[in-house]
Amino acid sequence: MRTRSGRFATIDGLRGIAILLVVWFHVWQITWQSAVIPVVNLSLQPLAETGFIGVALFFFISGFVLMLPYAQAHAERMPPPSLRQFVLRRFFKIVPSYVLCIAALIAIGYQTYPNALAALRDVAFHLLFVHDWFAATSGSIDGVMWSLGTEVQFYVLFPPIAYAFVRRPAMVALAMLAVAIGWRAWCVASDHYFLSQRMQQLPAYLDFFAAGMAGAWAYTAIALHRPTIARRTWAFTALSIAGLAGIVAVAGAYYDHRFDPEWPNRSEPYLRPALALAALAAALGSLFAIRAFQRVLANPALLFLAAISYNLYLWHQPIARELERLHVPPIATADPHDDRVWQIAFWFVAIPAAIAISAALTYAFEHPLMRWGKRFETRRSRAAQRRHAEQRHAELVEAPPQS
Repeated sequence: MRTRSGRFATIDGLRGIAILLVVWFHVWQITWQSAVIPVVNLSLQPLAETGFIGVALFFFISGFVLMLPYAQAHAERMPPPSLRQFVLRRFFKIVPSYVLCIAALIAIGYQTYPNALAALRDVAFHLLFVHDWFAATSGSIDGVMWSLGTEVQFYVLFPPIAYAFVRRPAMVALAMLAVAIGWRAWCVASDHYFLSQRMQQLPAYLDFFAAGMAGAWAYTAIALHRPTIARRTWAFTALSIAGLAGIVAVAGAYYDHRFDPEWPNRSEPYLRPALALAALAAALGSLFAIRAFQRVLANPALLFLAAISYNLYLWHQPIARELERLHVPPIATADPHDDRVWQIAFWFVAIPAAIAISAALTYAFEHPLMRWGKRFETRRSRAAQRRHAEQRHAELVEAPPQS
């Protein structure tokens, strides 16, 4: 099931779930609003308090989306996307909105500095996407931006990884899994002062990127070469449901240990591989599931959240924090967590505000730039094709006749 733009709708549905979890988690951190549905006495508190797993789901989806065109090109014996195409697409998707957010948050005083040198260092490290390497800058400007460092660092490594993956997919995926597990084990065994920061760095999430890449590879192999398997839609539906249930189960396992020292980092070494496997099952199963299930997972609300997910990810926390600082809506008690009316009202103010601003930035800023970048990419690609054709023609003309 694809959207009009050719994207996989169920993968975008998972993206919508991921951003929903992240936003829910950060707003819960501000309000402490209970997530129990009173009529049926159903507690969604584990999802509210462990919404950080949405970031890991984003990494999984990135691995899938990045790998898919390479897997398809390899399967169809076609040339893969060029390095120029890869760089341009990632640049126009990530950098402009990121830079705008940094500039705006510093301009309004959301992030302040004691001196110009500290400001220069912080901004420079963020623009180089290495801010998550250093404790002083890992959580600065906008707390969620640490993941952009992890993401872009993976982009730098991706072309050679993709080259190796299409030739030895199992070996490369297992190597990435081994690095991730080894890194997390080293983090737990080493100096715990930097434990949280190190658990957010690229090596600690390589298994999620690997799982996404494996999902793209498996989808391509099944869709192109195993049509009899692809027709087992009920089995794939069950697989996707099991994967979604697995994600909820992992959230519950995190939640059960929330009072442990250094939570959630102590649980990461064994829960992250389980979460990556659950994400793989949910995504791969959804791509071949029955249409009714696909429509549920790729419903209009989740697709809309997926469409604005990048800007919503960047902006939701600063918007919510500024509203809290400005007492919008008004707080009637000394401790806002004792004001039940404020807790509920805050959701009805902060969430619509974040969605409205993110949607405006997505459709008025991000998408126009991406369309311009695509036209630029197309022009450069056509020019390169013409140069290649002219060079080939010259070679044929100048070549000596064969006897």
